[in-house]
Amino acid sequence: MRRMLTWAVVAIATAACSSRPRIAERDVPVRPALGTPIDRVGRPLTGNALIGLFDPDDVSDQRKEVYNRAAPVDWPQFTPDLERSLALYDGFDGTCGNQWLATRTVAPARYRALAKLLADDRLWIDSRSTVCTKFFALELAGPGGPSQGCGGRAPELDVVDIFRSLLVSGQPAGLEDGVAHDDRVSSATEFPFLAAP
Repeated sequence: MRRMLTWAVVAIATAACSSRPRIAERDVPVRPALGTPIDRVGRPLTGNALIGLFDPDDVSDQRKEVYNRAAPVDWPQFTPDLERSLALYDGFDGTCGNQWLATRTVAPARYRALAKLLADDRLWIDSRSTVCTKFFALELAGPGGPSQGCGGRAPELDVVDIFRSLLVSGQPAGLEDGVAHDDRVSSATEFPFLAAP
């Protein structure tokens, strides 16, 4: 009996001192395998501002997770989600059809060109260019269009304002979120373009 009591005390002490947290297994999110995408780092706001916009929060959050974890081959499946949300943004200024890449005529595919571009969530960069002062430079120029810079997203650009302005009015300016710059100046020449702490 004494031996069994000793083992019980050891078991309780071991369990009490264990570094493993005591939470229900159902509350622990599944850890992604090494290499599994958990977020995208391409264009800003596409997932948060345009995916699941009309869904209840739990459905929207789940759809955003699927979007963030999708492999590039699966990105086109989000084109319909993006089209629906783009229609809402296009009407914010009271003028439908003036959004960047939207067709002027009312048609089922009015927002498809921009939805397809955004679903292909990569930053396009022209490494031959030394001028990097315009967000969406390559996309705005179009295939074979005149160079408007290197593309990508330079740290000093307010890409949120630019992106939302393009969604609402088709112009790279005009809609502001009230945040003009970061609290600290980021490097525009040294990767990874971070500000000093």
